[in-house]
This record gives sequence, structure tokens and C-alpha cells, in this order.
Amino acid sequence: MFTDISKTIVILIFLAFSLFLLFKKIFKIRFRYDSYINYMWTFSLIFAASEAVSFELAIWILAFLCFMALREYFTLVDIRLQDRWGIMGAYLSIPFMIIFIQLDYYGIFIISIPVYAFLGIPFLVTLGGKEIKGTLLSIGIIDLGLFLLVYCIGHIGYLALFSTWWAIMLVLNVAICDLISIVVRKKKDHRWGNVLIQYFFSAPITVTLILVLSYWTNIPWLHCIFLGLLIPVLVAIGRHTIRYIEKDIGISSNQLRPGRGQVMDNLRSLLYAAPVVFHYLRYFSMRSDAF
Repeated sequence: MFTDISKTIVILIFLAFSLFLLFKKIFKIRFRYDSYINYMWTFSLIFAASEAVSFELAIWILAFLCFMALREYFTLVDIRLQDRWGIMGAYLSIPFMIIFIQLDYYGIFIISIPVYAFLGIPFLVTLGGKEIKGTLLSIGIIDLGLFLLVYCIGHIGYLALFSTWWAIMLVLNVAICDLISIVVRKKKDHRWGNVLIQYFFSAPITVTLILVLSYWTNIPWLHCIFLGLLIPVLVAIGRHTIRYIEKDIGISSNQLRPGRGQVMDNLRSLLYAAPVVFHYLRYFSMRSDAF
């Protein structure tokens, strides 16, 4: 009975997002953050697919999202033509990692990219041509994009394997932090003082939301409070760090569009939060005295 209700709620969330987007398209209503709404719809699709169809379908939708983010990144960075083999290796690392999530091989998943891909990509880069200058930079650029946009986002998929509601809890709380950031931030580049203001606005809401969702997540109240305080910090760190990377590769917040930083910008708040929350929940869920 509880499972059926939980599944119904997830599907209804997806249908509500879909109807909202359809309504917006029919009446040609535009918002400044349309792309972020579309990205939230994508995650609702992933969660609905996991509950209504199969986890296997959901994880491959997430794989496609990782591919889109990585492809956008590679179109923006300054990389050599002869690095194409390394880029191909990065793309092939996506199904390589996803398969181990699908099969629940945690031990291999956790080293799939930080060990095997990071060892293989430098070798592939050297196969692309005879030009030596710039090799170290190319390896770093490829590995960084792969780590952030595939490996870190992949943790959302593994979180959904443990519990779809854990993944929903993470994405909803990150979205709340992003919404508050949009509302309170100044027009000029934010400073850490403004980030602290965003945190103190976000933390009470995230703590409350996680406590409310604990009925479905089954996370004990003490861990709910800690996660509610932790997630806004991770979101702030992620936004701050990725903002520097975006500026370095020429992404302007005023000119975001597909292929020009839109996907990266929408995902940046999850890049730190997803792996940390996943490992926190996995560690304590494995302990019988904690959960």
C-alpha cells in the first residue's frame, strides 16, 4: 500500500511538470529560467521512469543527460584536434560507469572513472598525434569535465537505486537553494557575504523539507537535520566553484543557451551535493544502528 502511494506521488509530480510545460508552450509563456524548469522536468521524468517502468530506463536517461552536459563542455573548452581519442574515451566512460550502477557494483562504480578512465584517457590523448605541447592541459581538461559532469552526476543515479525518494529529496532541496539564490542575490557578482545570506535563508527551508519527506525517505530526524544544514553549503560551494570555471571558458550568465553553458549552469549546484549526500546516506544506511 505504501509503495503504491509513493509511486503514485512520483508519477503525479512528473505529470504536473508535464502539464505545466504543455500549458506554457500552448500559451507561449516565457520565463527567464525556462531552461531550469526543463531540467527539473528531466529529473522528474527520471524518477517517474524509475518508479513506473524500470530503474534501467531511468539510469540511461540520466546517462543521456550526462552526455549532453559533457558534449556542451567539450564544445566550449580550448582543446586540440588531436585530442579526439581522449574525448572519445570520455564519452565511452559514460556507459562504462552506468552499467556498474545498473548492476549495483558499487566497488567498481566508485573507481570506474577516478581510476580506470583517468588512466586510460591520458594514453588515448597520446595516440591522437605527435604534437607534445599541450598534452598535460588536454588531459586535465578532459578529466575535469568527465569527473564533474559524468561521475558526480552519476551519483544521483546510484542514489535512486537505493531509494527514488532519496534522489528526489536531493534534487528538490538543491532546487530550493537555487531558487533562493535567484531571489536574494544582487545583480553584481556575489560575494561570500551574500552567499551566507542565501545559506541562512535556505537552511531552515531545507531542514523542514527533508523532515517532511522523511515519511517517504525513512531517514531518521537527526540525519534529516544534518542533511538540511549540509546541502545548502554544498550547493554554495558548487555554484561558486563552477562559476569560476564557466567564466574561464567564456560562459556568460546573460547569454546561456543550449551548447553555450546552459546545461552546465543548470547542473552546477548538484556537482558537489550529489556525491557527498550519496556517500553520507550509503554509509549510515549500511549501519543497522543508524537507520
